Amino acid sequence: MSSSQKARPADDESARSTRLGFTSHAPTLALAQRRALCFAFQPYVDTALRQVMGYEALVRGTQGEPAGEVFAGVAKTALHAFDVSCRAAAIRQSRKLGIEQGNALLNLNVLPKALGERGSWLLNTLAVCASEGFPTSRLVFEITELEHVSDPASLRDLMRDFREFRFRTAIDDLGAGWSSLELLVELQPDFVKLDIALISGIDGDARRRSLIRNLKSACDDLGCLIVAEGVEQAAESRCLDDLGIFQQQGYLFSRPVIGKLVRDPFFPC
Repeated sequence: MSSSQKARPADDESARSTRLGFTSHAPTLALAQRRALCFAFQPYVDTALRQVMGYEALVRGTQGEPAGEVFAGVAKTALHAFDVSCRAAAIRQSRKLGIEQGNALLNLNVLPKALGERGSWLLNTLAVCASEGFPTSRLVFEITELEHVSDPASLRDLMRDFREFRFRTAIDDLGAGWSSLELLVELQPDFVKLDIALISGIDGDARRRSLIRNLKSACDDLGCLIVAEGVEQAAESRCLDDLGIFQQQGYLFSRPVIGKLVRDPFFPC
């Protein structure tokens, strides 16, 4: 692990958080520490280097129920605490599975409506990273459901806080809600994940190829790296390669697997 990847000392992060005016939220952290949650991990890859870039952590029910069903069973008043619990559990489980053995990133989904007080939200995450020795620079927060964002200014402040603590950020499902395009310039994420609606069948759709070509040009100018989601066919992957989009995720390479980090995903010839 390089020196740039090492976690900052806890007292350094504490001083930084105090300077920003953040306060801890001990009950929420305690909930995160004791709650047992199940996760599936799906790799996303670099097709040019033919290696895993990182893993997206996806919460699952005890019987493998998808995230939507799990969150549907959480009361609105408990959503913030449950979101913190998920994040803490995902970090711990990925560590137990040996994610630190390589340079892979860990992607955690973030619902804007579940953020609650951003100060306690960040402090709880920093506390888990410190206790696990997990470098903040290897965490990527995927901001989902941007169409539900009612306060772009607060989200912009949150993204600034992420950068302050060396977390990386991603806009998830770009293309699912066109309002997200307006936020792209505002939020300045490290990654932009293209929605499956844009990717599925791209090899046979010249208009979508043209659109994605323009999106890539814009992201290149903004310094954002594109990750194509929902890649299920080899022809789609080859088409994306031709467009210069080598960071890809989808069933073609690997499905999400509960309790395992897939280190040898499938790569088409």
